[in-house]
Amino acid sequence: METGEKAVKTTFVPSTFLKKTGTVILALLILTAFCTYITYTGYAEKYSVFLNGPVAPGPQNEIKDLLHGLKHVSSIQRSALPRSSHFISDISDNNPSSRFYSVWSEETTQIARKTTQEDRKKILVWNPWPTISMLGRRACPSMPQCEFTKDRREVADANAVIFWFATIPHVYNSSWFPQSRPADQHWIMRTPDCPHFTRNHDWKSYGGVFNRTMTYRNDSDIYMPWGHITQLYEEIARKPDTLGRHYPKQKDKIVIWYVSNCYKHLTRFAYANELMKYIQVDVFGGCGADYCGLGPGGRDCFTNHLRQYKFYLAFENFKCVEYITEKFWLNGLKRDAVPVVLGAPRRDYERFAPPNSFIHVDDFKSPRALASYLLYLSKHDDKYMQYFAWKTNPPKNLPPYKGAWCEVCKKLVQVNPKERKVYNDIDKWWRGENYEFCEPVVMLDGIRRKELAVHYP
Repeated sequence: METGEKAVKTTFVPSTFLKKTGTVILALLILTAFCTYITYTGYAEKYSVFLNGPVAPGPQNEIKDLLHGLKHVSSIQRSALPRSSHFISDISDNNPSSRFYSVWSEETTQIARKTTQEDRKKILVWNPWPTISMLGRRACPSMPQCEFTKDRREVADANAVIFWFATIPHVYNSSWFPQSRPADQHWIMRTPDCPHFTRNHDWKSYGGVFNRTMTYRNDSDIYMPWGHITQLYEEIARKPDTLGRHYPKQKDKIVIWYVSNCYKHLTRFAYANELMKYIQVDVFGGCGADYCGLGPGGRDCFTNHLRQYKFYLAFENFKCVEYITEKFWLNGLKRDAVPVVLGAPRRDYERFAPPNSFIHVDDFKSPRALASYLLYLSKHDDKYMQYFAWKTNPPKNLPPYKGAWCEVCKKLVQVNPKERKVYNDIDKWWRGENYEFCEPVVMLDGIRRKELAVHYP
């Protein structure tokens, strides 16, 4: 009996345990199936909070591109990017971002090129963007030793190849790029946009591909800002009767805002909506009233329209480090309206813009406080005009800058022929080690949908 009782107990306990365990497993399977259903059918509204982090789901055609590109990730030709232990001095000590790229010196025999003069440089634009349809051979007149081309047949003779990031594969695909690559040929990643605009690209897959960067950020190999203080003052000197003068303002026209990206979850709309409770803001463009249209005279109409107002809302799409676009340089400063800025930190505007030329929203504890200040300035012309004193008082020792094309040429001429550089982790160089270079934004699928748009009557 004793043995039998033990036998009964040893068979009874596992049976109960299995029943309970089976119930739990069944519940987990049901939950997993339900989650899978939501994920693949879109039952729940999908969204992603972008911290400039890994690639997030996009439209179906983008996902197909991504999956197609994954087949080619392993084919990155890193053999074309030799490594060496002979690093060039102290770059890593001066630049925190240097841990994301490698720089070294290499003793190599220079590849013979068709050009006989050693100081002549050829730059090929591999995938041209729309605004350079008429790219001239001498795009930088002040440096005639540099020749620019869009003809891919000249790639073997190019000292540098520029790739516009907007139209390269979302995931690295070696077949899209030049099939041969001299060791001393510079591959340049170019983008004027901030990391949020490039969020659909898998930057990780481009580790070890590019040698140089060409962006709006000051730590890029080739500096390409949306505007530059030196060029601004040079243009004012050439056109004192238009850019150098101050235009009379209409009494009832205080704040104007042209805005076309109407996605409602952008930070600027929450701020603008609160600001409008305390001051009249006239809104035009895709998110407001149509005024100038897209006809032949649209640009002049736009310029004359802005000049009637005292303030222009230069609110960026995204708040990113050093991201200061044409909204500030062109729409505000060049069109004689004081830019009210929301975007990059104040210190960035102070570093790059003319002194006392803007009003930053961060200087005010609330949109209401900002509105009060704008109304105060609109009633006190002497205080308002202080924001235009910069036009006749250029800073001393302005940095030389002739434009992005000349910056490319200057880099190629000045770089040590023995220097090699490659971005091992361009993802973190571009977005930040902890994806901190831009403020997070909630991005829903189909951001162009009408129900996700803001429109002002």
